[in-house]
Amino acid sequence: MQQRTSRMHVKKDIIGKKEISWVPDQMVVTSSSTPSSTTPPDQTKKLLWFMQKGRRRPPQQMTMALKMPAIRRPRSSSNSRFTFSSSSSSSTIFHGLRGMLICVSFGLVCITIAAVLLCMREEEEVSSHPREITPFPTKLVSALPQFQGAHRERLYWGTYRPNLYLGIRARTPKSLLAGLMWLGLKQGQGSSLRHTCDESDGLARYSSWVRHDGTTYGRQEIVDGSARITISFFKSKELGSGYGGDWVVRVHVQPIKRKEDEEQPKHPHPNDVSFFFYLANEEGCPLKLFPKQPSAISMQQDDPIASGSTKEIGGWELHTIKKEGTTMNYMGSHTNHMHNLTELVWQALETQARRTGTLQLPDDSDNLPNIAIFQVSGKAPMELDFVLVSGTQTRNARVNLRVKNLSGAALSKRLTEQEEKFEQRFESTFKLKNQVKLGDREIEVGRVAMSGLLGGIAYFYGQSRIAIPLKLRAQQEIMRAGSFWENWSAALYTAVRSRSSYPHGYFADEGYHQLLISQWDWKLSKDMIAHWLDLINVDGWIPHQQILGDEGQSKVSDAALIQNTESANPPSLFLVLHKLATQYETTLAAGRKDPENLSFLKAIFPRLKAWFHWFNSTQTGKVAGSFYWHGRDAESESELNPKTVMSGMDDYPRASHPSKDERHLDLHCWMAFASQTMAKIASLVDISSHTKYRDTAARLTDLKLLNELYYEERLGRYFDFGNHSEMIKLYQKTTVEPRTGYVHSEVRRLVMELPELRWVPQYGYNSLFPLVFRMFPLTSLQFAHQLVLLQSEMYLWTDYGLRSLAASSSMFMKHNMENESPHWRGRVWLNINYLVLSALDYYSKELGLNSDKATDVYLKLRENIIRNVVECYYKSGYLWESYDNSNNGEGSKGFHPFAGSTALIVLIMGEIY
Repeated sequence: MQQRTSRMHVKKDIIGKKEISWVPDQMVVTSSSTPSSTTPPDQTKKLLWFMQKGRRRPPQQMTMALKMPAIRRPRSSSNSRFTFSSSSSSSTIFHGLRGMLICVSFGLVCITIAAVLLCMREEEEVSSHPREITPFPTKLVSALPQFQGAHRERLYWGTYRPNLYLGIRARTPKSLLAGLMWLGLKQGQGSSLRHTCDESDGLARYSSWVRHDGTTYGRQEIVDGSARITISFFKSKELGSGYGGDWVVRVHVQPIKRKEDEEQPKHPHPNDVSFFFYLANEEGCPLKLFPKQPSAISMQQDDPIASGSTKEIGGWELHTIKKEGTTMNYMGSHTNHMHNLTELVWQALETQARRTGTLQLPDDSDNLPNIAIFQVSGKAPMELDFVLVSGTQTRNARVNLRVKNLSGAALSKRLTEQEEKFEQRFESTFKLKNQVKLGDREIEVGRVAMSGLLGGIAYFYGQSRIAIPLKLRAQQEIMRAGSFWENWSAALYTAVRSRSSYPHGYFADEGYHQLLISQWDWKLSKDMIAHWLDLINVDGWIPHQQILGDEGQSKVSDAALIQNTESANPPSLFLVLHKLATQYETTLAAGRKDPENLSFLKAIFPRLKAWFHWFNSTQTGKVAGSFYWHGRDAESESELNPKTVMSGMDDYPRASHPSKDERHLDLHCWMAFASQTMAKIASLVDISSHTKYRDTAARLTDLKLLNELYYEERLGRYFDFGNHSEMIKLYQKTTVEPRTGYVHSEVRRLVMELPELRWVPQYGYNSLFPLVFRMFPLTSLQFAHQLVLLQSEMYLWTDYGLRSLAASSSMFMKHNMENESPHWRGRVWLNINYLVLSALDYYSKELGLNSDKATDVYLKLRENIIRNVVECYYKSGYLWESYDNSNNGEGSKGFHPFAGSTALIVLIMGEIY
């Protein structure tokens, strides 16, 4: 897919008969068959370089860049003057040459004047275009040949709308969308329409893919009141199929008995169910519906219930197969607002209810509808198959046979086969049956965790919102334009943290996601990494949250949509890039070639250099070799400790008074690891820059420097450094308006002791980063002391994993704001626990003092984590974002189901680090 840019990013001109395309810092010249000598090539390059930069040169430099080459007179063999014979032919030659020189001179003058005018115009346009929303000037990584052809077609269709209980789309900006809704009951509110994954629906279990392979097959189970709903998705490429193949959705509803229903039924007919399946064309192209009767549609599998066509898949038809005893109603509508489909259907149902007293679609259609909605009603148990076949316009489409193969008994057999294939692949990938103390219960949780992450893979297309820098926001003309810019239109193929709470791209966690996905399918993982790196701007910055398209933005507040270009986020993607580079090194060492990985590493390296440089130039501290997360709010009066959201540990306590004197330990360690990874990749694809990154890594991993900047020798712990006071609390501030007597109350921060530059004495996850990134020698005193601290229940050790902040800390489990529960102040998070286990596993395999101790800590910590996650899953039916150490290790309130980094439990079970 081509990356769109505005005319201020990309411009084309014709110079002579050469087409020249340029973007900032890059020029590509495509020669036609006829060469041109109108403008000297060296002057052309200077002119183009000047126009690319978008900034004014001093007049002298500008003159030099555009200066024409001098017209030199040819020297004779005897002297420096022209000599001509007196013959008429010589005179004719002279006058001809003079005329030619005059014409050439005049032409060059005209070209130069035109170039200057074009340059001035281009300079004005480019200089007015913000660098913050200028894409990085290289080819898209996602456009590599390895991501085209069969790979692209294999991934064309998918459950790529994770914010819905079931949402299907294609990996293309304007897609044919499919989705499922059903009528449920909200306690005390009557009927409601289930569509988007929403915790307020109060389902006993929902949006949990218990099986999903990321590409072809998935099964999820939902418990809504007295009904167990099983939804299966399957793709098939058969003879006659169009691009991307065919797919089917099976909905199976089974009634379940519950004690509360027997004691006090919530519905007079608990087995009545009503499902809505829809197709919608984002391009606005009309669909055809096929009503056979005023209030019903034919249920024969040979007859489609809707059809249409798209550019890529050609003609398509939707068929449905259901059991007897059910009825179908339909509606055709036209809208460009696909994020409002729930409201569209609900309004139609309410209108019908006022007319007929029943919640059913009106069996009617707008002219040229681009949305077709079908309602199937009946009693549970009930089973429905919705089959979409593509390429129906061809003579050998064999539509009826393909529909038969994707429905009824044939589909049941294929779904069983897919289930078995998934389980076999899962075992061959992670080998959990060979692990000690892992039984069927643990392995099932592993399958669910893996499936939840793969089932949450999404495709988005749109423009993110980028905050206008403060220094520019003061200008009145920019203020009138709003407080943000629209970024360039882009695609993103990514995993998501949680389908209900975070159904969008979240860069801080993507590295953790890819550690697991790459173990399952490297090519799938590289495709997602490519899409993320394609979002980098010309300065090397990547937006933290990618909330693209109306559907994704509809669930997020306006403030959360805007991304700050001054804000960083943990470069966790280096975790999986280090893994990839290491595997490639191993391949080379074995004497094998791997051209796909080599081309991938070469393609991403320029972008990684820009990304690394952005960190290394924008997040540095006052002291040489130090770093801190820039952008903390130094003016905040409502927070106990101003958050550091950019660190990925938002409310983890840092220095109480943000300043430029801060030194943040975790960022220092991230940069040390990033430089090690850059050195490794450079040694494979760009040896000229290897030394630079190797030297940077050596400096940042130097234990002496680390201790000087972050080590509190008396306590033997690593801390942040900054302007800090421990004597701070929140209090209720009450004010009375003198005129009206109105009483206003708000929570404010009270500083009872002036801050001073010092260590920030908060021991927690942040203090573990030197251990996480293996910056200690095995036999060092620092390493031995870290093992002692880890096992102390007074600090981080619990029966459920390592808590994020020591129980002895002054900020332990304290609310940072009035209505904000603590997140990184005591809860157990699996991503950091995984990194600690990875380090302990590494040290346990080294020979020397402390190796046995590392092994002992590793085994106990791993056992505690697995046991707690498994018990919580069977108790609650969910995986959670974090776990509450103060409440028997139960999942913390909110944010479930959560695949995301919690899915790392699979790698922990398989001891894959």
